Amino acid sequence: MDKNLLLAVALSIAVYALWFGLIEKHYVNPAPRTPTAASMPAANQAAAAKSGEPLSAPERERTTADSSPDRGPADRKAIEAEAEPLADQSKEIRIHPQGAAIVSCRYRGPLGAVELVHDPTPGLFATWPELRFSRENAAGGATLYSASRPDGMRIFKEYLPEGPATLPRIRVRLVNPTAQPLESGVWTMNLGPGLDTVPSEMKENASVWRAVGLLAGEKGSGGKIEAFKPGAHAGPYRWAGIDNRYFLAAVLPAPGDFSAIESASPPRLTLRALSATIPPRGERAWEIPYYLGAKGQTWLTQYRSGLERSIDFGFFAQLGRFVIKVLNRIHRLTGNWGWAIVLMTFLIQALLFPLTYKSMKAMAVMKKLQPDISRLQQKYGKDQQRLNAEMMELYKKSGANPLGGCLPLLLQMPVFIALFNAMRSAWELHGAPWMFWVRDLSAKDPYYVLPIVMGGVMFLQNRMNPAATTDPTQKTMMTWMPVIFTFMFLSTPAGLVLYWLTSSIISAGIQVALKRKFEQS
Repeated sequence: MDKNLLLAVALSIAVYALWFGLIEKHYVNPAPRTPTAASMPAANQAAAAKSGEPLSAPERERTTADSSPDRGPADRKAIEAEAEPLADQSKEIRIHPQGAAIVSCRYRGPLGAVELVHDPTPGLFATWPELRFSRENAAGGATLYSASRPDGMRIFKEYLPEGPATLPRIRVRLVNPTAQPLESGVWTMNLGPGLDTVPSEMKENASVWRAVGLLAGEKGSGGKIEAFKPGAHAGPYRWAGIDNRYFLAAVLPAPGDFSAIESASPPRLTLRALSATIPPRGERAWEIPYYLGAKGQTWLTQYRSGLERSIDFGFFAQLGRFVIKVLNRIHRLTGNWGWAIVLMTFLIQALLFPLTYKSMKAMAVMKKLQPDISRLQQKYGKDQQRLNAEMMELYKKSGANPLGGCLPLLLQMPVFIALFNAMRSAWELHGAPWMFWVRDLSAKDPYYVLPIVMGGVMFLQNRMNPAATTDPTQKTMMTWMPVIFTFMFLSTPAGLVLYWLTSSIISAGIQVALKRKFEQS
């Protein structure tokens, strides 16, 4: 039997298994939530802040636990009604006086605005949640809040806008207006619980959201992504936050400002600042860059903070990032992500053409050898060892390579997987239209036109180049392969189907041209 064909079928089945393996891995049912302890009373927190004493282990558990259930529409509306918009009008962010926390962030996406704050109590980036802050006048697009502690310490919390290639920042200042030194105390900053996403992903969101951080690597190293389990984490981390498939809320604390990062489930992070003594009439400031938005590699890379590492490109991560870079450059020329995928496919086929040429030549030689192979099978059919030896001798004399025809397909598999992960995780392709009915390349074709056409092209390819074998099993497998691929691609992102369809059409054209050439020679 032709091992070349068998390997091609095996690769096809591997893609089929890979598809469902990824789906089962990433879309498991979320574990049921368990009730958690009540949060630490505000009075206890204020006392700890005043004395500067660190919280005990039970108190840390209570403050990091998810103490507030998801709010209903009425509660959420009441909270947001008290909130005020961020001065930076480029983002629809609202801040509540309690803890000066972000209780609403409506991210403007290609398919409409998306609310990212999962639970507005205590909200994102909450500090001193027991205190009610007042809004102050601020210049330069900043948003300033202030509050006073019972011991007289003044707290100023300022949201500073982002620059051309710099992240927005949160500046916390403690000012001691008294004649006595005061302790800053172990104040905290909160992220979570959870992070919301686009409506199409909400069903699976609780199974993919996570608390995550990027460990600071050695000099010249990018560091390692760490998904946090509940508990304390020493780091040091370049950044830490909450994310899901498409969005990220993260902070980039300066080394030495915070003692540890504590995580809880549902994903929630608590940063604990190191206590400091503020001298009379003195002050102490912390400045914390943060990010709240979509995980688009194109703009996350510009911050040079490793935030793009939060995008899960799977096993072929480097190739996935390279695919997005190539697509982005082509998109600048076309203005359409669908046509960018088509042009990238032409580019890949052009790079693989030398191998495709050798593959087609090897298949033509194998087809000519089929009568000789059949004779050897009839003669040595009962002696498998002798049959293999004679066939290898035949291949050697004729210069044939039975596996040569699979190399182009084999080399396309990493690109296929990388593009699949890019379609599922990169925000650039979310809601990206192509033309006509294909309005979102990251979602399946709503009318299944592309996968059906793709199956038809594969069927025509088989008809143009029928299997050079008399084995009915091989013929049956090759006949059914287009059907298998069609069903496999019905629920696949339309952009991935477009890539495979374009690749199949180009391959069919090359196949026709080279077949004529080899037949003439």
